[in-house]
Amino acid sequence: MTMKHAILFIFFTIFTILGTSSTQATTFTIPSSGNTLIGYIQTTDAAPTDTPATLSQRYNLGLNAIVNANPGSTELSIANSYVKIPTEFLLPAISHKGIVINLAEMRMYYYPEGSNTVMTFPIGIGKIGKTIPIQNTAITRKVVNPTWTPPADIRQFNREQGIELPRTMPAGPDNPLGPYAIYLRIPTYLIHSTIFPESIGRRASFGCIRMNESDIKEFFPLVQPGTPVSIINMPDKVGWDNNKLYLEAHPSLEEHDQGFQANLNGVVTTVENSFAAHSTTFVDWQIVADILEQPDGIPHEIGIKITS
Repeated sequence: MTMKHAILFIFFTIFTILGTSSTQATTFTIPSSGNTLIGYIQTTDAAPTDTPATLSQRYNLGLNAIVNANPGSTELSIANSYVKIPTEFLLPAISHKGIVINLAEMRMYYYPEGSNTVMTFPIGIGKIGKTIPIQNTAITRKVVNPTWTPPADIRQFNREQGIELPRTMPAGPDNPLGPYAIYLRIPTYLIHSTIFPESIGRRASFGCIRMNESDIKEFFPLVQPGTPVSIINMPDKVGWDNNKLYLEAHPSLEEHDQGFQANLNGVVTTVENSFAAHSTTFVDWQIVADILEQPDGIPHEIGIKITS
């Protein structure tokens, strides 16, 4: 553990004892120019009753994050009592503006206008074949206590399960949109709260982006119609923290998985392009290959700028 991470760990431990809010846990100052690493890795001793679901809700992470960071774990059980809590992230290599939804990561980043901060939240995304289109869009409107009009494919899916959905569902405890809905320029796709918190960090929706209710309650008042939204698929992120180069890899979305060699070639190109501002850099390519073979969603140091 570096001095920086030791200090942050002590700081976090004190505030954990005193109690923290979700804002303190999800809002970070954007690093200085050229750097993209935020947060820090935590660890905890899991109780016998802990599961990936209980830990993900405790630390405001997606189910995928806990499972991927702890090899051998499944959605139902933790492999070891010593658990990594992956609350360190590389900012996606995209303009720090508006909302960025990284589908492969199952995480959303929001850059409040006029501030030097970024907020980040775990999300649930669409099932295979139901992924929200990868494109740039924007918010059109926001609704509190929305009425839900189930699309035809959702009505048909439920009909096959012996459930006949109403053509419209009023606001209430059974409405799957929850109390907050944010509409986009892409028809039928929303960012909304959910009555199924276990779906955060999973491919469970029919395309909509799901958020924990506590997260969207904080997020909802901050965004306005016209806020830009970038929907990306970036399973592998490369970035700097001062002179150190990092790689953060996530499992590829099944329908976009090009295989190990193609992913490795893409990361090699990305890494080499990152040398523009750090021309003399040592990279351990074996570590890069190992990370891509077992993506755990954690930023790992893969290289260092050589200074003379």
